[in-house]
Amino acid sequence: MKVNIVVEPDLEEEYVELHVKGITDEISRLSEIIQSKSQVITGTDEYERIVVIDEVDIVALHAEKKWCRIYTDTANYSCRKRLYEIENMLGKDFMRISKSIIVNLRKIESVEAVFNGMLLLRMKNGSNEYVSRTYLPHMKEYLGI
Repeated sequence: MKVNIVVEPDLEEEYVELHVKGITDEISRLSEIIQSKSQVITGTDEYERIVVIDEVDIVALHAEKKWCRIYTDTANYSCRKRLYEIENMLGKDFMRISKSIIVNLRKIESVEAVFNGMLLLRMKNGSNEYVSRTYLPHMKEYLGI
């Protein structure tokens, strides 16, 4: 795919025009990215400070009652948003593995088969996450097994 960017300082409103042969998954995703408003993921640390969290630093997110906990390599944060709200803000590197957990696929260190046909994900920060049977087919597809 070729990309051409034209800078026009006198332009009143920015717009994007795509010339495509057909609508593919890649084109649809690109369109969603362009149209989405930039949203920032924030959390509250142990000192009650609001911290901006970079998506690439997130290891996992856990739903806890009406809010969620965001785990990174070095810390964890409380977030007032619901898990599904943050899920809509995250990119393709994230996958829901249970009703209450989303993981960053790039932060998986290893995968082990455990009891009842579930999978255990060992994360790079040392934590362990279990893939529930409901979400197992998606994880297996991602892993190619």
